[in-house]
Amino acid sequence: MHLGIISCEILRQEIYDVVKWTGIKHVFVVLPETVNPAMLVAVKKTNERFLSVFTDDSIVIEEKTFDSIKKAHTTEDSVIIIPAVLRLHDRPWELRANIEEWIERLSPIVDCVLLGYGLCGSTAADMEELIRRADVPVVIPRYRGEILNNCIEIALGKERVQELLREEAGTFFMTPAGAYIIEEPQVILETIDIAAGGGMNKKDTHAIIKLLKNHYKRVMKICYTEADERDEYFDRVVKAFASKFHLKIEPVRGTSKIMIETLRPVFKINL
Repeated sequence: MHLGIISCEILRQEIYDVVKWTGIKHVFVVLPETVNPAMLVAVKKTNERFLSVFTDDSIVIEEKTFDSIKKAHTTEDSVIIIPAVLRLHDRPWELRANIEEWIERLSPIVDCVLLGYGLCGSTAADMEELIRRADVPVVIPRYRGEILNNCIEIALGKERVQELLREEAGTFFMTPAGAYIIEEPQVILETIDIAAGGGMNKKDTHAIIKLLKNHYKRVMKICYTEADERDEYFDRVVKAFASKFHLKIEPVRGTSKIMIETLRPVFKINL
């Protein structure tokens, strides 16, 4: 089977677990076809972060341009991964265009495409239309047939997120990948702005601090594994974030089950 995966880098743990579940041992990660050294370095850094959880030595990973991957493509089962940076979420029209372009490019050489996204600022109608137009089966995480809203619902499940928000509406969620990405308060504001529907002044750091202090009461530290619980960097970022905005820290267990269940039906068909 040949599987294409287009995913936000924040879902890197889920994507690694999906690859492990398939049993496919050959993974290609796409590099840009560019002579711009700055762009190449930026993509390589994204890929490096994404691949940091790929700890299974039996999985062969190659970083290549897409044209090189097409030339190297054989009958051997393979996964082609296109990781995207978190910041695309605040431009949903650009995110959809990026996903659509990659589905079109992948279609001739893969059996199906897995999207590591929720709605992420798009409407359900827009995403459903994008999927319907594809020339290859495309799957995306859903709950009772409806596309999930965001990466947190993918990590915890929609019902669990709703339960936690009923307990405390002022809840901020942080995953290990999110902790590595959040380097500036700017990114925090973008994340909140997306959830709120957009329109905030993203240059106003004071607005970030005021919003978090006034509306958020706790941060849920999402750990998928015991390694996440022991991760000193993750722990340090969560504690610093909580201290800055006077938030309680509470643990919650993340899971890759939703991503695996998303792929399961089409994976069986294409075996």
